Amino acid sequence: MRQSYIIALLLILTACIEPISFETGSEPRRLVVDGFISNISFADQSKKPAPPSRFYVAVRWTSPVNNVLDEVISDATVALISSDGESFGYFWDEDEQRYLIRDVNFSAKENVDYKIRIQTSEGKVYESDNDKLHPAPELEDIDVEYKSILKSISVGNQTEIVQQRGIQISVPLDEHGGEEYYYRWKIVPSWIFETSRLPEENINKRCYVTNLYEYQSISVWEDKAGGYNRDLFFLETDDNEQLQYGYSTLITQYSLSPQGFQFWDQLATQQQSGGGIFDPPPFSLVTNIKNVDNPEEAVSGFFYVAHESSYRWKLTPSDLPYTLTFLDPCEPLPGVPFIPPPGCSNCLEYRGSYTENTNQQPIWWDQN
Repeated sequence: MRQSYIIALLLILTACIEPISFETGSEPRRLVVDGFISNISFADQSKKPAPPSRFYVAVRWTSPVNNVLDEVISDATVALISSDGESFGYFWDEDEQRYLIRDVNFSAKENVDYKIRIQTSEGKVYESDNDKLHPAPELEDIDVEYKSILKSISVGNQTEIVQQRGIQISVPLDEHGGEEYYYRWKIVPSWIFETSRLPEENINKRCYVTNLYEYQSISVWEDKAGGYNRDLFFLETDDNEQLQYGYSTLITQYSLSPQGFQFWDQLATQQQSGGGIFDPPPFSLVTNIKNVDNPEEAVSGFFYVAHESSYRWKLTPSDLPYTLTFLDPCEPLPGVPFIPPPGCSNCLEYRGSYTENTNQQPIWWDQN
């Protein structure tokens, strides 16, 4: 009987990807591992204009039952081992459902190899291949181009083509001496939501919203010579309520090893294919995880080391070369039955496709 498995690998949080189901026939359950480290420690992240996060390792068994989430493994022993003889432990975090590195000051160092070792409660030992930093020029600026694109919209039962104004964001890749760089970028937007139904002094009038999943498309690129811009995303400005009171996007750049790039490039191809029935299943992705005592055991996932840098871009309506008009979602239209949407009486109840929402201004919001 054909069975559908949901692979935890495709829940990789650094990429913000939705789980993908696929057919695997009688394939038995297998271990799935996901983890990474970089040159920026948790302590150093806390000093940057961004929410910090610890280095992690996620470990799961795939589920042999349709529409059942993968089985989280919470009782394993996980360690990071370096080629210079150091070992760093991880602890299980119930909230995040993964293992987090204990040392908040740990960061990957150049010319040092790293691997993870996982011992399950049954005594099985799994290790990753060694990986190391591959430094690249840091992300220090972006290119902003105001442009219009053609977009199809539905009006009643008709489809119309309209012009959509917006901003094309790209990253400049400087010309270099021919060394190949392998990049992945992550994009996380934040914005301010305000309700017109509360006075200025009310603590729940203004909230700061972050959406980890808005830009789910995996962005990878192999740069052989530089000297050009690489497009990252297009931000629509017309009818975009996120821009009304303040918008900010954190762009994180990861420089990868050739093997790490191969994994992310294959994952991007899998994502772009739409997961159709005739597409290769995610189990076919390259992996660098193996059972130490049984290398033939099928294991999925990847552990990688990334050289990381980031840039926070901010935008207000006054920055645009044109004027935007915003409708107030909390005010009724004349002659139309109206029920105030969530958030109008308390910004913490705003439901604008967010993953984080707070009425406390983040310390990084006004930092340069």
